[in-house]
Amino acid sequence: MWKPLLACAAIALASIPLHAQAPAAGRAEAGWQALQAGDGDRAAAVFREALTRDPRDATLHFGAGVAAHLLGLETDAVQSLRRAVQLEPRLIAASALLGEIERHEGNIDAAIRTYEQALARAPGNPSLRARLDEWRHESAVHDTLEQWSDHRFSVVFDGQINRTLGKRGFDVLDAAYWRIGRAIGAYPSDRIAVTLYSERQFRDITHAPAWSGGIFDGRIRIPVKGAAQDLPQFDRVLTHELTHAMVSSLANRGVPGWLHEGLASYFEPRDAALAGRRLKALGVVIPLANLQGGFGGLGAAEAAVAYEESLVAADVLVQRLGTHTAILLEYMGKGQTFEESLSLLGVARGEFESALMRRFR
Repeated sequence: MWKPLLACAAIALASIPLHAQAPAAGRAEAGWQALQAGDGDRAAAVFREALTRDPRDATLHFGAGVAAHLLGLETDAVQSLRRAVQLEPRLIAASALLGEIERHEGNIDAAIRTYEQALARAPGNPSLRARLDEWRHESAVHDTLEQWSDHRFSVVFDGQINRTLGKRGFDVLDAAYWRIGRAIGAYPSDRIAVTLYSERQFRDITHAPAWSGGIFDGRIRIPVKGAAQDLPQFDRVLTHELTHAMVSSLANRGVPGWLHEGLASYFEPRDAALAGRRLKALGVVIPLANLQGGFGGLGAAEAAVAYEESLVAADVLVQRLGTHTAILLEYMGKGQTFEESLSLLGVARGEFESALMRRFR
């Protein structure tokens, strides 16, 4: 399951303390409006220009950080948000987003430090305290686990129980990486972090729905049962989450939830033809427009339909694009919509939808 880091522009903007509303922030009103509208490109341009006039305005750096986050430019976002907090430590909204990005990028120690400093400024903030407690618990769990790493993967697991699974995980990841890369036409180079948890650790740390067998939230997280693990299922779940990681490496924004989940199911691999027959029998189709975000908020029955439909859609897409699938993802990562990206690859508007609908008739 793909668990996106949701941009929190609206919440963050509402949290800006009144004392931080400097004159430069007023001059950048178009930037705040663009953030509220989800237009990261426009917001980034406005804040960039405003910062040339007032480079020490914390709210402008905050706005630039939110804009960079919306654009998937997390390194730039972290730099801008850290500068905002340095200039104005009471700008708790900047600290909140900074910590979330740091944790999502795998730097949980930095995230904890950011929230500890923010909580010292706002000791009565219950959301900061609850999130900090979660991350401290996660860090404490990871301190008890063993880690194996190479240049492509880092796998963390309970060495007493899951050493055999840890070795198997490396083998599965390596084989799946090359298979997926050949199919989509790209081999992302970012190191991918994987943690094998006990069932209780997984639920406590991820808060994933009961039907979830794993998540990717910047790190692959999978619950396992040691020697009792269903190995074929372990392989499928690990490959599913690896696909999410590879897609995110190619495009860390702009990819619809149904495409993320569809590609992950496609490469497990699952049977798209069988999924199509099940959907026909059910007579239920969810508009893809309703499946743009992650599936974590869906109930078990609705999620089952969403996954089946996404699998069929991904199958149609990969059959049509082949090794150009990576190019499609890269276009979306640069800000093109799914439809615009298809058009750039020579797929006429409506061609994909027509091919998909034929699978359901």
